[in-house]
Amino acid sequence: MKFKNVVTTLFFAIMSDLVVAQTITSQFDFGNADYAALSIPKEFSYNEVPYLMMYDKDDRNILHVYNEELEVVKTINMKEEIPFTYQLTYQDEAREVIAVNEVNKSQYCQFESLEAFIQQEKMMDPDFDESCLNITNLTDGTRKITIDYNRIRYSTNEQMYFAYTYFGMKYPLVYFVENEENLTGYKVSYNIEYSDWKAVGTRIVDCSERQERIKLCNINLNLGEGKTNRYFEVSQTLFNEDEQFEYIVPKYKLSNRGNISTIPNGVINDGQVKIVTTRSTVVSEQKELALAGFMILSEDGDIISDIDFDGGFEGNIYIEHAFVISIGKSKYLAFDGYCNNENATIFYRIDNSTNSIQKVMTAPSTMVLSPTIVSNGTPINVKFGDSNESGSDIVVVSASGASVKSYHVPAGQTSMQILTNSTTGMYCVSRIQKNKSVETRKIIVR
Repeated sequence: MKFKNVVTTLFFAIMSDLVVAQTITSQFDFGNADYAALSIPKEFSYNEVPYLMMYDKDDRNILHVYNEELEVVKTINMKEEIPFTYQLTYQDEAREVIAVNEVNKSQYCQFESLEAFIQQEKMMDPDFDESCLNITNLTDGTRKITIDYNRIRYSTNEQMYFAYTYFGMKYPLVYFVENEENLTGYKVSYNIEYSDWKAVGTRIVDCSERQERIKLCNINLNLGEGKTNRYFEVSQTLFNEDEQFEYIVPKYKLSNRGNISTIPNGVINDGQVKIVTTRSTVVSEQKELALAGFMILSEDGDIISDIDFDGGFEGNIYIEHAFVISIGKSKYLAFDGYCNNENATIFYRIDNSTNSIQKVMTAPSTMVLSPTIVSNGTPINVKFGDSNESGSDIVVVSASGASVKSYHVPAGQTSMQILTNSTTGMYCVSRIQKNKSVETRKIIVR
């Protein structure tokens, strides 16, 4: 077997030998639609009759369909959302403030006496007097003087004390020191020292996400249209041959792909000062929302088709558009997303003569690697979940696409060991059958 022509593409290979109705490829760029079309594409309109499509002025879930006489011939109450509910487990942690340190102290003013300072302040606020001051005797014979700004006109304690909501008037941003010679004013800043985080328990949180309708972008390659800037939401003959209208809504699931960050839920925020003493981290294995598939609904809200993505494909829940692609006599429904942590696009062939999109299945993943995080020279066990009737080749490819090692697995043999005599980094291990990559897994060499 020659690997020269296939090795450079193995790193980007995701899945092959899928059933005809579904194909997964590396991700395509179809552009984005920014404007709602005033009509569905004529090729998806019953008898190619044009209609004017207008949202209701008070409710975008209601779509009015007008004929050439501008008469309403249909009003469609579409489902804006089908709530997806799920649960996440959080680990709660807590810590304490153990010290607040004064830093960056700088002198900014000086007076001959406390009385001179009070007289100057009276020029701005006639009600200012010594009762507005907090005076503390220090051990060196001097006095530290702070101001209660809530008793004067031109400022507040929240502005003039560090983290006032949390500490009160304990840490002034401005204070004065009086000695026998003068009164000196200082501007200061502070930093905070915390104890280590400690686990204080777990909790289960009920969550919900809106599953909003999926817009469709029509790209008719037969007319030379490579991209589109408009979208439509309903069709008549895209998925079947009758004059009823249909639209698409998404289906979500929980995935272990991605990560949800730690949530600092015990935050005291005073301007730019944040006191963080509690936090929660999601510890659920599956904690990221992904697009699992889609449903085609009738104009009455009935489910016509219920389709799950397969072949390891997952979509982004923030998808704004799916794409309808006409090429020759074929029509495809395409979604951008991810497969095996690579950007990918999944295509479904549409056959409206069957009155629905036929749900398709792909061969399940069968190759298992163990372990997947290894040191240089560590053997990795490779096991197939099928009988490997036609034989396979295993190719190890670096992140740059260079072939590192290849192995032949004879027909009927379902397991073997490979060695990772490679430098630190990520590698793809691909199973090749009939010159095609049928499965790809990732390993990390530390």
